[in-house]
Amino acid sequence: MSFKLSLSNLKHQQKLYQVYFSAQILIFSLFFVLQCFSNDQVIVARLAEDTDIKTMIQTISLVFMLFIVFYFLYFNQFFVRQRAEELGIYALLGFKRQEIVRLFLFENLILLILAQIVAVFVGTLFYFLVRLGAVRLLELDVSVLHFRVEPQIFLTMLVVSLFLLLAIYLELELIFKKSLTDILVLQQQQDKLQEKHPVLVFSGIFALLVADGLFLNLTTRPDSLWDKLGYMPLLTLTLGALGLGTILFILETLPYLVDFLLHKKALLYNFKGNVILPRMRHRLRNKGRLLTVLTLLTTASVLLLGLTFLSLSYPYEATKRIVPVTLETMASPKEQLTATQLARFKRDFAVTAVKTPLLKLELQQKWYFSNKHASDHLDLISLSSYDRLMELQQKEKLAKIPPGEGVLINYYAGTTKVTEQFAFKDEALALKVEQATNNNAFAFANSVVTVVLNDHDFQKLWQAHAKKRYYITSLEGENRRDDLNLVAAFKKTKVEYISAAERDQLITRANSPTFLLITMISLLFFVTISTVLYFTARIEEISLLKEYATLDQLGYQLKDLKKIVFSANMWLFLPPLVLGLINGVFGTLGLSYLIADPVTTGFWIRVGQPLAYTLLFFLPVYLSVYVLAGNTITKEITAFCKNQTN
Repeated sequence: MSFKLSLSNLKHQQKLYQVYFSAQILIFSLFFVLQCFSNDQVIVARLAEDTDIKTMIQTISLVFMLFIVFYFLYFNQFFVRQRAEELGIYALLGFKRQEIVRLFLFENLILLILAQIVAVFVGTLFYFLVRLGAVRLLELDVSVLHFRVEPQIFLTMLVVSLFLLLAIYLELELIFKKSLTDILVLQQQQDKLQEKHPVLVFSGIFALLVADGLFLNLTTRPDSLWDKLGYMPLLTLTLGALGLGTILFILETLPYLVDFLLHKKALLYNFKGNVILPRMRHRLRNKGRLLTVLTLLTTASVLLLGLTFLSLSYPYEATKRIVPVTLETMASPKEQLTATQLARFKRDFAVTAVKTPLLKLELQQKWYFSNKHASDHLDLISLSSYDRLMELQQKEKLAKIPPGEGVLINYYAGTTKVTEQFAFKDEALALKVEQATNNNAFAFANSVVTVVLNDHDFQKLWQAHAKKRYYITSLEGENRRDDLNLVAAFKKTKVEYISAAERDQLITRANSPTFLLITMISLLFFVTISTVLYFTARIEEISLLKEYATLDQLGYQLKDLKKIVFSANMWLFLPPLVLGLINGVFGTLGLSYLIADPVTTGFWIRVGQPLAYTLLFFLPVYLSVYVLAGNTITKEITAFCKNQTN
């Protein structure tokens, strides 16, 4: 009896439930893709040897599953409220509480089973496209067509379904424990004005300012609160303030803003305001929890993708310091390239070659250039040689260096004043260093403790230490830094070398799998957020079709109804977007100071570029869904109004 009645209800509520059913299919399909990815042993093995991708995806899947549970429970409450009158009829017909619970449970069971069946086929197609993209992008030696869906995935989907049904059953039991009167006035209870709490209204804004301020405080490193009080306590405080601020802002601040606008006659008494603002009070109250979760998901997604782009782009920028020129030879006591070879490279690749003499003098005592690393020698070059290399690299040259002094090239970039006194073996001269620069002359594989001397002091030591002489040849040319053809040609000389192109290639191979995975997960959350908002807007507007028909009869034109729809949806789409982007931007800005070196890396590389790429990924998806939702709802309203007229 209950099962047949559930089928009948789904049929009669088809317009309302088909949108909800479509959302279930898409969400389950995305979850299915995650499971396929984590269980694809071939792809996982090819993507990364050192990264436990399977564990990472399973963790994300758990978070995603919790979101699915929240989504289903939220809309289960929504449909109970929408069908309050129907519940009254059931009560009058003598239905017991358990029978009504079974009725709703069977409806959810039918939708779940059908959605999961369709999601398996849709998810398989999605995963095929994801797998194809991964294979082609990373040039993996893997067959695109030959993959199978592991039985474990179906077991996981079954467990998720059973868990969902249990959660829905418990929620229904909790709802229908209320008296019949309370159930019948569920919708009216939602519309009842809540008491305003000014302290909570402004506490949300304050908590968000605290969180963003703590992120911003990282820009003062190494004098930041994070360095003084510890990273974990400050991170916990920041995330706590971010979460609390988001919750209070959505649940308290936004409704307060709407109430404030309702008292502005100029805004309220116009063709849009008198429809939208009263409805927004209801929507923000009903959708507060959903908007809070979506805002936190948006923040996490923007932050995750922004830091991912940073972790991908920053190593390329850092390579410019690790390997400052396109290609250079390893330091050698002899000049390794002939004039003929250098002339051929200049002719074939339009590069400039600079040969640099240097001295490697042993120290009387090891010098610790970091807490863990020490060197037993210094590499010395002349000021003229250093300036010639800076000109080659298009960097700032050094000023005049006093006699008996030197300028240290920092291995770890910094602005801290240097005061050192170096004593050499077999040399009476003591070298004083009170200046430092972050612009290194050679690749760190050649030298990590380089000191620049004035030409007179260098020539004096050069003459005295003939056995300590070394040579490095540097090659640089416009747009040659990533030229693998130059590297291939240089290999034929059999001379040991350091190549920027090979270093960048190594970074690409090492980071691409993780970057691809995190990008896919971020896009998954972006799509999920947009999808939930899309279906939320459609489901709610379907329940208001009669109101739109009334507006049509009152003389509202189609363009007026369209403006109302888009304005109403803006209150749904805008809070997660604006709050998520603000929090994500401040988070990316602050955490970039933990990942990247702010001294040698520009603001564009650390923050601008990652956020630009993130917005290019996120905004088109988000705004497209917003426009699609508005246009779809407008078409449904137009069709309904025509049917009412006819």
